[in-house]
Amino acid sequence: MSSSEVAIVRRHIADLEQFTRTDQPFELRGAVLSNDQAHGVMIASLLLKGGSKLDQQSSDAFTEDYLDAIEDLPAWAVREAIRKWNRAESPKLDGKPHAYDFRPSPPVLRRLAAHELANVRVRMIDLQKLCEAEPLIEYSDEHRRVMIERMQDLMKPLGQISSGRQEAAE
Repeated sequence: MSSSEVAIVRRHIADLEQFTRTDQPFELRGAVLSNDQAHGVMIASLLLKGGSKLDQQSSDAFTEDYLDAIEDLPAWAVREAIRKWNRAESPKLDGKPHAYDFRPSPPVLRRLAAHELANVRVRMIDLQKLCEAEPLIEYSDEHRRVMIERMQDLMKPLGQISSGRQEAAE
């Protein structure tokens, strides 16, 4: 790539890096929230649906469990994990299908959100490798011919040793 193309890819990597951070604002249901606020809204929504009605003590305990599980993950990744869960499109974990009739447990939600974040990180790594790639060296036909001749000259003594062993064996 040219230096200007590398600069464009590096800018894209920097743009993607913002998606890995938890200090970015997140828009949810028309409101711009901090990462922690967005987590709270998403957890409250999870607790309101599916399963039996929770008393205040159980709700607080579940909220704490979910917050512990996702506190270091960007809100967009958690939201995407929940969206895929709601659509029954979550990737299988440990090769096992999910029971979508229930809300995901805190560890499952964490793994699903981490999977979403990993996709961005893998993309960043791939782009970085692209920026660091060595340019392909194209050799002329003449250069190739000379190299082949030199290699054949180097290989001749080996062929003589091999044929000498074969003659001695006979």
